[in-house]
Amino acid sequence: MQSLKFLVLAKSALAALVATAGIAAPAVSHASPDDGMICRAGYQAQFGSGTLKCTKQVARRVALDCTNPTFPIKRVRVPGIAGDTTNGRDVCLRNNGIALSSNDPLTGLVQGQDFVFVTVNQARAIAVREAVERAEEAALGLASGGVDSRSVSTLAINGGIGAEDNVNVAITLFTFPIAAPDFRLAPLQIDAPVVDLLPVLGTLPRLAP
Repeated sequence: MQSLKFLVLAKSALAALVATAGIAAPAVSHASPDDGMICRAGYQAQFGSGTLKCTKQVARRVALDCTNPTFPIKRVRVPGIAGDTTNGRDVCLRNNGIALSSNDPLTGLVQGQDFVFVTVNQARAIAVREAVERAEEAALGLASGGVDSRSVSTLAINGGIGAEDNVNVAITLFTFPIAAPDFRLAPLQIDAPVVDLLPVLGTLPRLAP
């Protein structure tokens, strides 16, 4: 009877071990068309006119420059200067020995003759946008052209460090959507060999009746 009981236990253990070869574990399989498309992490989905766009917002600041070679000297000015009517706008001075500190009003100076106000350097603004675009492609592991961008710039007087006039560049990045992940149950493969317990029965001592 005890030999028979051991045989039953051995068979049960063997069956349980074999059964574990079919245990299913979560896995990501290849998506199919009915799974749909999603935007990458960090991107927002926008729908309009039957199209899906994946967008991401990035903000950058670009200081205003002296783009006129006649007025090459940039002077960053602070707001609240006594007697000043420009709210401390930064200026570009003619290189003729004009003395003007960051706290001085423009009293006695003629715009267009002694100074001009700083302006947007379009080349710098474009370079900043393109640099953000290239960095995003590298971060996502995409080839050139995998990310597109556009920007809108807003003038910010005294908006930078030390009251430097600049433009706030709002950059919108675009990428193609990607296939949605498909979580399904895939068989869990067991590499360890299945142990046959039945031959062990031949080594058991027989009990006297």
